[in-house]
Amino acid sequence: MELLVVVSIILVLAAIALPVYSTVLSRANKAVAINNMRQVTAALISYAGQNDGNFPDENIIQGSSWANAAGPLGEKVWFNVLPRMLGKKSVGDYAINPSAFYTKDNLLFLPGAMYPPGPARIAKPLFAFAINSKLQRKVKGQGNTKLSQVTNPARTVTFLEEGVFSGEPQAMPRVQSAYVGEQKTSAHSFVERYGGQGVLTFLDGHAETVSIKDILTGANKIKVPPECNSSATSEKTHIVWTRSPEDDPN
Repeated sequence: MELLVVVSIILVLAAIALPVYSTVLSRANKAVAINNMRQVTAALISYAGQNDGNFPDENIIQGSSWANAAGPLGEKVWFNVLPRMLGKKSVGDYAINPSAFYTKDNLLFLPGAMYPPGPARIAKPLFAFAINSKLQRKVKGQGNTKLSQVTNPARTVTFLEEGVFSGEPQAMPRVQSAYVGEQKTSAHSFVERYGGQGVLTFLDGHAETVSIKDILTGANKIKVPPECNSSATSEKTHIVWTRSPEDDPN
């Protein structure tokens, strides 16, 4: 009888402790994400300042294989140049030991992300956050975006958390893109990892936590700033994805 009482007490304590532990772990993981993403964002701002306002390449067109990341094709891509500016290993540096990419040794690794098991994670680098693909979208007659052309840096997304693989739960699965951990990303691949929120960083260096419903409509459209007269959606947000709040990210 006494044993049953002890077991019951242990089970009750475990039931109380587990949610508390999960909450503490989630907060710790969110803090790491904010810290790492803000560091990379600060490096991007510094890079642009040192390179005539130009941003690093947002992706390797030929694909983000380990070989491409370690070779000449990856020399100017964000996930190589920005960590190196901070004295950290680049993605290309992990080509000789890909498993180390998925450890806290890597500035781009986020402990709150759900990475695929086994060989799937070794096949190529999978990114738990990536550069905003709308930021450098070419405008006819203007070429790639420069830092000086971004009219509202404090509202313009630089990096955002994205889903790494299909095992991560989606908040809006009917409209979101498949989670594949790409080198560049958009609101359609945003992921909520911390109690219904995920992290965005902005071009003035600050970070915010938002939900998918803050940035994406139920009709699979990116919400637009009040300054934007979009034909795609009338749903508004303070968040800007392009060089100007007037541009439609859809």
